[in-house]
Amino acid sequence: MPNDTPWSGLEAGKVDTRRVSASARWNWFWAVMPRADVALVLQLANLPQPAPDLPKLRNLEIRFQTLPGGPILYIRLKDNTQLELFETLCRDVMAASELAENETEALERAIGRTFRWHYLLRGGKLEVLSEEAQKGLIGEIEVLKLLIATIGAKPALTAWTGPSGAPKDFELTADCIEVKARRGASQPFVKITNEFQLADVPDRRLWLAVLAVDKVQAPHGGALTDHVSVVTELLERTEPSAVMDWDLHLADVGFDSLHDYSAWRWIVSVPNFHAVTEGFPRIVAPVPLGVTSVSYALSLSACTPFRAEWDDVRANLAKEGQP
Repeated sequence: MPNDTPWSGLEAGKVDTRRVSASARWNWFWAVMPRADVALVLQLANLPQPAPDLPKLRNLEIRFQTLPGGPILYIRLKDNTQLELFETLCRDVMAASELAENETEALERAIGRTFRWHYLLRGGKLEVLSEEAQKGLIGEIEVLKLLIATIGAKPALTAWTGPSGAPKDFELTADCIEVKARRGASQPFVKITNEFQLADVPDRRLWLAVLAVDKVQAPHGGALTDHVSVVTELLERTEPSAVMDWDLHLADVGFDSLHDYSAWRWIVSVPNFHAVTEGFPRIVAPVPLGVTSVSYALSLSACTPFRAEWDDVRANLAKEGQP
């Protein structure tokens, strides 16, 4: 074991631990496991019920365990050649948990940050998102904020399926929403990227939300990080248990708060909603045999007869949050 690591001086052959910091809010320990594997341990007052899903990484073991001194969550490194990277992961996980106000939230933040590492280590994006991807994410965030206010944070985040590559950006019990972000000064069209985006879903209403997302110069607008922070702060204030779900969605879309997005600043309009019903201009599946990945430009003027007021959309969506 190198002498310049947090685990130096801990005895191999048994579980040996050292508290990370006496001033830390939560009980984090550097540990060496019986097989001489290094680990990070979070001592808990209680095991969470039900136990949350834990990420599965090739060179890490992440588990709950009950010891004589009480329950713990541990992250064990199985390949000591990755020691330097593992230390970075550990410090990042602990830093995320230190922002929590209670142990339950600290655990959720720690697991959420580990899932983000899971995403990166399985080949996630290490570079900043492209301008188009930033625009798309900001558009979806604006609609997500409306859903949070209407049905609550956790149902809204569960419905946000766009980051996972689903055909629709939001899929609720009785409604689906497809979101399109466009430049306000561009031609009055939006691009539909495949024949499934505006396809009917049985027993669900389908809405098309269109927003203008425009790049502006400082001090106007805000960077992508600012738009993300608005939701993060909202969740931390009103529903901390939803922060982990939020982090996982951001990881899936390739966003990392450590990336520098200050070179781009954006302003965003209020979404315009359209009811995608019979007669709506669209190309949908099934398309002719041998034709696939159909993309086309949809004229917004042709969508005007299908415009829906947000209050009407919200009245339908509000029923989603009822038992």
